[in-house]
Formats: sequence, structure tokens, C-alpha cells
Amino acid sequence: MWETLKAAHEPKEAMAKSQARRKRRKNKKSLNLCFMARREDDSRSVSSSNSENYGQFLQAFQETHEEANRLALLNNQLKEKNSWLENRVKALEEDLENSKTDFENLEIIYKNSS
Repeated sequence: MWETLKAAHEPKEAMAKSQARRKRRKNKKSLNLCFMARREDDSRSVSSSNSENYGQFLQAFQETHEEANRLALLNNQLKEKNSWLENRVKALEEDLENSKTDFENLEIIYKNSS
């Protein structure tokens, strides 16, 4: 008798377990879909944020690059001017030395003439 009751009860129990498993799988799939949708939204948000960041970095780079080019040009101009000024100083120093020598010679000539 026990076996008959057990046999009659087992299919119901097995059926209930099977239904519970199906329900858990369905819930798990729903949760997975929710997580996937959320990840997709997050990735879109991150992608949008990355795109905005990229645009900002690109603009900052372009501005910095333009400024660097402007400063490089200015630096070259100042180097040329510095070189010209150094040459001019050398020329003036030579003129000064020549003028001193001429003055000393004139002093000697003046002393000898008096």
C-alpha cells in the first residue's frame, strides 16, 4: 500500500519540481535580460560619455597644438633676432676697441706735439 501511495505521489512531486525548475529558469532568464538591458544602457551611457570626453580631449589637443606651433614660430624668430643682436654687439665691441686705440694714438700724437 505504501508503495502505491508513494508511486501515485511521485509523479505529482516530480511535476511540481519540474514546474519549479521551469519557473526558476524563466525568472533567471528575465533577470539576465534585465541585466543585459541595463548593461547595454550603461555601455551606451559610457559610450556617449567617452565620445564627449574624446571630443573635449581632441579640442584641447588641437588648441595646444596650435599654441605650440605659434610658440615654435615665435621662438625661431626670437632666436634669429638674438643671433643678429649678438653679432651687432660683437661689431660694436670691435668698434669700441678700435675707437680706444684711435683715441690712444691721438693722445700720444697730441702729447708729442705739445
